[in-house]
Amino acid sequence: MSRHAPSPLAIVGIGCALPGGTDFATLMQQHAWRASQFVSHFGWTVAGEPLQGGQVDTDHFDYKKFSIPPLFRKAVSRETRMALLSAEEALSKLTLSDALRDHCDQLCATHMGSDAAYRNATKVTALRTLAEQLERDESARSQIDAYKQALAGTLGATSHDRVGEMASTIPARIAHFAHTRGKCQTLDGGDLGGLRLLQAAQDNFRYQDSQLAVLTSIQCFHHSHQSEMLYQQGVSIQQPWLEGAISLVVCPVAVAQQQEWPILMQLGTITTSDTEQAPAGYFAGASQVFYQLLGMYLSGASSCAGAACLGPGWQIHTDLNCDNPAGHDTQVAITQYRPITALGHDTNRFWQTLADGDDLLRTQSAQQLNAQAFVRDTPQKLSTYINTAMSFDSHNPLDVTLNKPMMPAKKARLDVSQLRLLQAAQSIEIGAFKRPAVILACNLSLDADRQAGASALWDQLPAAPTQLPQPTPPAINRWSWYGATGLGGARLLAEHLGMPDADCIAIEAACASSMAALHNAVRGLQSGRYDGIVVAGIETATLERDLVLCGAQMMLSAQRIRPFAKGADGFTPGDGGGLFVLQANFDASHTIAHIDAISGSCDSRSMTAPDPQGQALAMYKTLQLASVNPEQVQYLETHGTGTTLGDQAELESLCAAYRREHQQPLYLGSGKYNFGHCFAGAGAISLAKMLAALEHGSIPPTPVVGELNDALPFDSIPAVVPQQTKPWPWLADKHRIGAINAFGTGGINYHLTLIQTHSKES
Repeated sequence: MSRHAPSPLAIVGIGCALPGGTDFATLMQQHAWRASQFVSHFGWTVAGEPLQGGQVDTDHFDYKKFSIPPLFRKAVSRETRMALLSAEEALSKLTLSDALRDHCDQLCATHMGSDAAYRNATKVTALRTLAEQLERDESARSQIDAYKQALAGTLGATSHDRVGEMASTIPARIAHFAHTRGKCQTLDGGDLGGLRLLQAAQDNFRYQDSQLAVLTSIQCFHHSHQSEMLYQQGVSIQQPWLEGAISLVVCPVAVAQQQEWPILMQLGTITTSDTEQAPAGYFAGASQVFYQLLGMYLSGASSCAGAACLGPGWQIHTDLNCDNPAGHDTQVAITQYRPITALGHDTNRFWQTLADGDDLLRTQSAQQLNAQAFVRDTPQKLSTYINTAMSFDSHNPLDVTLNKPMMPAKKARLDVSQLRLLQAAQSIEIGAFKRPAVILACNLSLDADRQAGASALWDQLPAAPTQLPQPTPPAINRWSWYGATGLGGARLLAEHLGMPDADCIAIEAACASSMAALHNAVRGLQSGRYDGIVVAGIETATLERDLVLCGAQMMLSAQRIRPFAKGADGFTPGDGGGLFVLQANFDASHTIAHIDAISGSCDSRSMTAPDPQGQALAMYKTLQLASVNPEQVQYLETHGTGTTLGDQAELESLCAAYRREHQQPLYLGSGKYNFGHCFAGAGAISLAKMLAALEHGSIPPTPVVGELNDALPFDSIPAVVPQQTKPWPWLADKHRIGAINAFGTGGINYHLTLIQTHSKES
């Protein structure tokens, strides 16, 4: 593994999409900027006061320039349009070689949901409301289907709705436009989002798989409910609120010098601070830090600092503080884990389900899925053609039991996925970490945020066959923001574990989110930034909106998920994920396994179709950092979605990266057969399955439903899908070695190798 000492970040490109059509070139002409130049009325009030600030107009966005077909334009969020404009300007003066494109990461920061997510929530909520109003009407179904057409005409309904609403689509779109193929993810750090991007880049550049990064912060304010949630968290409404997208192209100084790129600014120490910092006088959400960096650059200052509303204070200096903790050369240990499924978080029940080849497939309850509104036998607009999933028993937060009582006023405002996470954390014991962090992989805009958005858009609904009463979510209080945001979930987990001062970050990378969170945790531990990290990944993927949006893309199996099987027609969604404790330089006798290497890539060719070359690139980059070679890997947990294109692409990529000369086969599995596809929690389920297999010294089966798909190139690797539990033998050097794939919409790919070392305990 090639590791480099920490070094300053060189900023070699800057781009902006700010209020009033202001870009970076305009700022350079002005030589400065002031918050007051952007101020106007938002059009709504907060706490009885009119909210003032600056919003960004993207109505004249050139979709053709960014290769977005006309059919999908209504699905593209305003955040995405702003990000593309800023990234285009930041990259405009740089010429990238193919080698740099393969190692150019796309990292974004946002906070709260997008207009695309709110439109989708409005359509789905309106249809459920209509079905409830027409419950006893014999012609209800035909009236509902007619209303679906009206909704599509007003708010749009395309097969790209699911893609367009995802925060991780933003960096994937940037990669698609720029033809870059590095790691992709979007994070939520509140108004510390820009700082978290810079820290991630600094940690990533210590390893050869990252040589360049496009860092983009994006903040939009869409409606008064969103603003009320932020106000309840202490964000002042007496200052202007600024939207904006700001992109920084950063790299190590040595790379900039090698490419002969002018260095606009160098950044050294990038850290949160316990000392009190002066407020900026404006609130820019996820773009706060980058806005202040613009001021630092234009004024020629050597540092900047701020007081975050949603986190600790922060500081950035041009010099590199030599007092930064030293990085670690050893692998990162996983010391505890808890799976999260409809079975709860019991590791024994989890393993028994895997070992027996069982699954959690069940019919959705009426509370979870209104069949009259959504279930249709054949694919239709704003409908689903399945009514079975691998879901939690209830999606009502009040139905989740916790060991420690929680106030109903708090519990009712949290997301069911957050409560399931807290439930699993009850049995985790955390040591006395000096520099802790909590990194949560999840959807960055949760149900409460989307329902608030639906309420704000309700008056835009087309006329319905009967009056549609506006949904009345709980009144907004201080807990509403927690239950609505990814960052709120990470903060809840940190507080629940007795780590109130931990750095908290939420990450979304589509269905590779959990692996992206693990990647950031590993890099944070290796750099010495942290000494202990709790990583979690979870999503409730069986909500009505997800069934409808995935149904539009024909991703769902009409029967059940059948990885590697002939005639496999899609996946079955599942609710769940997992929780893990990671430490560096930990006592091997108490380690379940350690992460040997992890890296990622972006296909960048398509927003939906998987690319074997892009997936193989993630594996190559990981294996270049690993201490093991491909032939030593005994068992690989695949992404294994059971889609025709997905299975074929994954097996082709495995042929490229894992083909072996000896006859000992590579064993393949997919935990999605047992627990469904948990989206942001999928990689966490895969890791929990791998750890359980290592603990029991056995490789569990992945039952093939029907016949094995003989069109898949198993023999070329060679690879075998076990049909019964098999012993997992020790290699000659007393190791067991596994690997995990996690792939996501937008071509986001991550790959990980894992090692268990023989000890008395194991």
